[in-house]
Amino acid sequence: MQPSAISSQPADSPSQSFVVMIEHAPTNTELGLQALEQVRNLIAAQHRIEQVFFYAAGVLYANCFLEFPSGLPNLQQEWLQLSEQHGFPLVVCATVGSQYGVNALPLPDGNLQAGFAAGGLAEFISTLSSADQFVQL
Repeated sequence: MQPSAISSQPADSPSQSFVVMIEHAPTNTELGLQALEQVRNLIAAQHRIEQVFFYAAGVLYANCFLEFPSGLPNLQQEWLQLSEQHGFPLVVCATVGSQYGVNALPLPDGNLQAGFAAGGLAEFISTLSSADQFVQL
């Protein structure tokens, strides 16, 4: 899984800011674990995560009714913990979410998992424009 970057600066240069886009479904455990590992590696290298934006099938991470089979990691909880520990927002595209059955309101009116925020492409682009790097997973 190779990241897509918006800058020619290498990811190992001093403290850069990153926007990460997750497009895979949470049912793809292998890609989910790789994405988490990549973000953890960026944090360990002293980089800042400005936002993790969930798009396409990735919006399913924000469904509060998401369940993982016994014996598999709960990737939703891992994103929530990582976000809380390092202070970056988890933003789900509300428009795409509605196409996947994610109603971008908290319970009881919707099914947005606490810890995720509903947003749109305008918010994503705004954050992206101030970041040093873009990683698409």
